Amino acid sequence: MRIKHVLPVVLTACLCALSWSAAADDTGKTKSQAQPAKPKTDASKKADKGKVIAIVGGDVYTITQEVIRGGTVLVKDGKILQVGQDLAIPEGATVLDAKGKYVTPGFVALSMAGVGLRAGGGAGAGGPASRQAGRLADSLDPLDRNIKFCLGVGITTGCVEMDAGGGRRFGRDGENDTQVCPCCGLTILPTEPIGPAAPTAPTARRHAVLKMSYGDLGTMLVKENPFHHIPGTGLAGSLNHFNWRENIKQARKYLKDLADHEAAVAAEEQSRPPRKTVSDDLIRLVKKEIPLRTDASSAAQIRDMIKMARELDYNLVLESAHEAWLVPNELAEAKVSVVLTPRARRRATPGREDTSGSSIESSAYLEKAGVPFAIATQMNTVSLDGVYGGRDLTGLPLEAAFAVRGGCNEKTALAALTIVPARMLGLESRLGSIEAGKDADLLILNGPPLDYRTYVQTALVGGKVYYERERDRVYPTESE
Repeated sequence: MRIKHVLPVVLTACLCALSWSAAADDTGKTKSQAQPAKPKTDASKKADKGKVIAIVGGDVYTITQEVIRGGTVLVKDGKILQVGQDLAIPEGATVLDAKGKYVTPGFVALSMAGVGLRAGGGAGAGGPASRQAGRLADSLDPLDRNIKFCLGVGITTGCVEMDAGGGRRFGRDGENDTQVCPCCGLTILPTEPIGPAAPTAPTARRHAVLKMSYGDLGTMLVKENPFHHIPGTGLAGSLNHFNWRENIKQARKYLKDLADHEAAVAAEEQSRPPRKTVSDDLIRLVKKEIPLRTDASSAAQIRDMIKMARELDYNLVLESAHEAWLVPNELAEAKVSVVLTPRARRRATPGREDTSGSSIESSAYLEKAGVPFAIATQMNTVSLDGVYGGRDLTGLPLEAAFAVRGGCNEKTALAALTIVPARMLGLESRLGSIEAGKDADLLILNGPPLDYRTYVQTALVGGKVYYERERDRVYPTESE
């Protein structure tokens, strides 16, 4: 019986000895001893640093300048190094052949939800502790398959709502706040009561600007809360107006008290710092570091938001502004930006079809008046099937094409996908155009940017290729 128990032990020992002997080199040292582990991460960083990528031969849509036919874009350390014609390609550079193709900046989506987030959606996935600690990164999922779908249509950066699962972005029907289907314009009975906000300060929604750097968590988060975002219902009615004014008043008072405290400290006088009674984002709004983002569907609601922004002196971004075409000059005069969804619909009031409701020509009216607008889709999530297929995030370039159908020129529509949303996010120094020094978020397209038949061949984020059509196969390939 003892031999029975001893044999397995002996055999195991022999096998271990044989494997150890096989791992040894001629000097009698094991491989791990003969070749000590090198700092691989440092070596890879050194290899990547200074490496140049050259995108050669494509028509380069710089957005802020003219189109460069048969141009070259040089990329180094994640940034655009140089762009132009007949540029010398450094020795050892990685060359991406774009001959016969089109090169544009990556698209910037202002309205996203459920992309790049862990299952469960939003900041809640990190739990109360992570929310209190501000650990937004705990909620991010760099391996979310939706990131690939976004890259495949050209979205390289997105403003993701952290507090909601997203879904349909309905319009409003008249003053009754019933929901309107974006497909047919028919009124839909709400599944939850819709009405004025509670008689307290409206809760602002939280956002994060994310790069679609699939698989790389460290490069995803770009910026937190680029807007102070309050739904339109939170600012509707006399009580909400009063509460909003009081909030702005408290923010301004805090800034004044803080300035007085700092002056007293500088004069070596005793002073207690003021108590902060409002959020940091509200303070940033009052300082005009970020704009207020809200929705206003009817012309009356738009005028109401413009009047309040002027009175309280902050910058304003309006979305779901279906009747913006009726007040373009007022929007331009107040320097209001608009998030436009060209195919979204609002039913006209019977008998007032020419002075109410949505218009496919909204983009033309806004362009003529000089109102900056960004393009958004009817759904802010990825949904590739059902009645909303083609109206979700993957339809972003198609919405821009509908803006051209509405009368604006292609340059304006392409800017509405790139530089205009970048400006709204306060990231125009990094995103939205092909210029030296900006992030190398670039697309190589197989056709004109706003053609519905065009596909993204290659997408780079921060100078690194994160999407290739033939490799990733999330959309039809040329071989199929």
